[in-house]
Amino acid sequence: MNKQSILLLIVFLSGCYSLFSATIPYAGKVSVNGVNFDGQAQFSFSILSPNGSVVWQQGAEANATISVPVENGRYLVLLGGQGMNPLPPALFLEHDNLSLRVRADLSDGEGLRIIGPDQPITSTPHALSTEVARRALVADKVPSGAITRDMLSLSVKQDLNRTVTKSMLGQDVLSDLNRTVTPQMIKSSSITTAQLNEQILKYLKPEITHTPQAPGLIFGGQTVTLLSQAEGKYLSYQWYKNGQPIGGATGDRYVIRDINKTRHDGNYSLVVSNDFGTVTTPSPTIDVNGTPTTHTVPSISMDMIFCPPGTFTMGSPTSETGRGGDETQHQVTLTNGFYLGKYEVTQAQYETVMTANSEGLNAKPGSWQNNPNYPVNSVSWNDIQIFLSRLNDMEETAGRLPTGWKYVLPTEAQWEYACRAGTTTAYSWGNDINSTRANYNWDGAYNTGNDFKQTRDVGQYAANPWGFFDMQGNVWEWVSDWKANYFTGAQTD
Repeated sequence: MNKQSILLLIVFLSGCYSLFSATIPYAGKVSVNGVNFDGQAQFSFSILSPNGSVVWQQGAEANATISVPVENGRYLVLLGGQGMNPLPPALFLEHDNLSLRVRADLSDGEGLRIIGPDQPITSTPHALSTEVARRALVADKVPSGAITRDMLSLSVKQDLNRTVTKSMLGQDVLSDLNRTVTPQMIKSSSITTAQLNEQILKYLKPEITHTPQAPGLIFGGQTVTLLSQAEGKYLSYQWYKNGQPIGGATGDRYVIRDINKTRHDGNYSLVVSNDFGTVTTPSPTIDVNGTPTTHTVPSISMDMIFCPPGTFTMGSPTSETGRGGDETQHQVTLTNGFYLGKYEVTQAQYETVMTANSEGLNAKPGSWQNNPNYPVNSVSWNDIQIFLSRLNDMEETAGRLPTGWKYVLPTEAQWEYACRAGTTTAYSWGNDINSTRANYNWDGAYNTGNDFKQTRDVGQYAANPWGFFDMQGNVWEWVSDWKANYFTGAQTD
């Protein structure tokens, strides 16, 4: 993960802290690639003087950390508390223009590092505390003739301590407090919401910046989180299911735990409001155990087709032309269904995932890089593992990867099951092959096969009975397991 892509938003909570305050509430926000970070992270805090020297650190060691939960990018700590070194009482008295340095380990392999610029902490609360402290020190040194509370008369002390009640207010004050403001009382020069044009209102009304998305695959018992984000002032939120408000669902995220088809199937939307207007998000559909026949990987627009569980004969008969000696026929049963890409992974899809990868791999490898719909070529099995890891991270961060599911290479058995698509011939269309069926087997010496002499856009030839394209030809395709002679007996999974 490139630390330049991490955004840190820092806010100091308001409040007045005395000279002897032991802790300071501190809130921050972390997002990665524009997506709010969620989970447990290790943080290290230190306070620096203007010349960069450390005047306070949270632990005995410079790299001491505390574990802090981060939810939707937000976290809260008490500086000087939670097992940290206490803040010296005179810290803000002795030093002006202090700044806070935040370091974090987000479990992404980069370890502990500085997140964002150092933040100034000479905020109003601390400036006020410092001023009070200075006056306290001056008071200790004033001549004995100074007025103290002990020198005040009892009547003065009682007057200082009395509580002002409503019954003590004059009738004119009470009338003014209780009056109702009517439209007639508003001056003609006052500006109302109705008088503002749409250009101004768009800066005042809520604006949806992230629409909620439901996972494409949802199974009973798992947790599903619907998340939306909006910009605006004084926002209120209300989630709806099938047009009806959901009790207690009044935040920008709605978490459904132990999801159940009977209770939770439906269309969900979020209404965001403030005094200037209301906006409603699009309505994602939750379909528990729906097992749709198709699935799209949103981050790279990859179409996938569901292959149901089943049994087939893997391998080839000894009479088949071109058969390899390791293709002993045997029965294979797959007890779980799976999704497989409808097309080969394209140059454009590979580049989207691999751009700025930390392993230094070329995001546009092989030949014909400027043809985005050509299948990606010249990538190793290990390169593909990095591609899959990054793709899983992208989808999981976006909340679109169901619990227990991952994008992986198919096993050889899964690949052949999808390739055969219920057929038993050498190819899914029959036992012969020619240039109208596939882009295949061009050889400079013998010129066998067709004559394109390179890969082509995916999907140029007819699909097999299950809808998969280019299962033969165009490029060699990786599977997850290894090269070996087939077993002779029946196999399961």
